Amino acid sequence: MTVTIDYKGKIVFITGGGRGIGLAITTAFAKAGATVIVTYTSKDPKEIVEKISIEFKVPIHVYYCPGENTNRVNEVIELSSKEIGEIDIVIPNAGVSLWRDTVDMSDSELDWIMKTNLYAPITLCRGFVRHWLGMGASIKSENDPGKPLDIEKINLNKRILVVSSISGVVNMRPQRQMAYNVSKAGLTMACKSLAGEWAKYGITINSISPGYVATDMIKEPPPGEGSLWPLKWKQDTPVDRFAEAEEIGQMVVLMCSQQSSTFMTGHDLIIDGGFTTY
Repeated sequence: MTVTIDYKGKIVFITGGGRGIGLAITTAFAKAGATVIVTYTSKDPKEIVEKISIEFKVPIHVYYCPGENTNRVNEVIELSSKEIGEIDIVIPNAGVSLWRDTVDMSDSELDWIMKTNLYAPITLCRGFVRHWLGMGASIKSENDPGKPLDIEKINLNKRILVVSSISGVVNMRPQRQMAYNVSKAGLTMACKSLAGEWAKYGITINSISPGYVATDMIKEPPPGEGSLWPLKWKQDTPVDRFAEAEEIGQMVVLMCSQQSSTFMTGHDLIIDGGFTTY
């Protein structure tokens, strides 16, 4: 039997979907026929995603949405749902890294890592689930009445797949990145926790933890001792190569499909070429 994955009629929301792994995820969903919504913080990817839109003949929409700005995130959730349609799949992908000894890390740097990599994906998921439940994405006050009393168990048939990292599983080396490791470990556990909490709403929540991927970080390592790090990373990867971003994108599409995601929730899939086997 031939297995085909068709996302025609589906709308996918991808944070940081205009570069790196996020762009590969955008491309994979577009190739599968989905309408895609991409958010960005720094560089507008409109020209890049327009080429993908034309190639695969699907709409791709772009919104400015810094993940640490919860008010803007909730605004984009409501706005995109109104302008494009109800979102079926959410991919919290955006993240940042910082190679810094902990004794040299400032409070602002620590806040930046945690807010972007951990806090932002959680508030994004919360906003979408509130929206799907008809509550409105924003929490107005600490005395917010919560979900409607008549909502106990429903089947929204929604998917959330979060891009985490093997840095949440093992202590990476030789770079120093405690804050990044902690943020990703927390993110993976957040997905497991939310999967149990929101399963009764017909929402599956899973995560992927990629190893080293051939993105800008690999191609343009930091100067000095950092220039030797990619060689060490490759040596520690049993398959003796880095992943291509397209491989990650294709796996995300598979994991969110009706063929694979109806019973899988709370799972973290490690895609690392064997790195964490040591």
